[in-house]
Amino acid sequence: MLEKATLLAGKLVRVFWMMIGPALIFLAGDVFLHRTGVRITPPGNLRYWGLTLLILAVTGGIALPILMRTLFHSRAVKSKKVEHGQYRRFQEHLIIVGLSACYFACLAYLFLVPKLYLYGSVFAGLYGVYSSIPSRAKLAGEMRYYGLEKEK
Repeated sequence: MLEKATLLAGKLVRVFWMMIGPALIFLAGDVFLHRTGVRITPPGNLRYWGLTLLILAVTGGIALPILMRTLFHSRAVKSKKVEHGQYRRFQEHLIIVGLSACYFACLAYLFLVPKLYLYGSVFAGLYGVYSSIPSRAKLAGEMRYYGLEKEK
């Protein structure tokens, strides 16, 4: 059982780094622009941008992963069977959606939106990263819960 979780965690770690790598580069570019004094202002009102990016970050980092988990669980309970490939795709989608909040937080930092919206976006992005980290122990527990340890 731990073998399957280890193999799945290895595959998911690659997906995680493929998503988080560009976000880290984006963040480094943001920090560089701020250090050199380059200010990028989007068209329109900064409060509007801040609120929009906060909503998108919270949606991507918190709300959609919760909704996705709930829908997956209810489908699994109804069908009483989860296939390994289906579970792997579900985990990959969770990582992609959860890490999307990082990109919205980076945009909020780039645009220098009001601090309330910026901090909310950053916290949603950090939660998205935290919840997306593929852990072997978490995967093993979920695989045991969905009966994937018996599957060949």
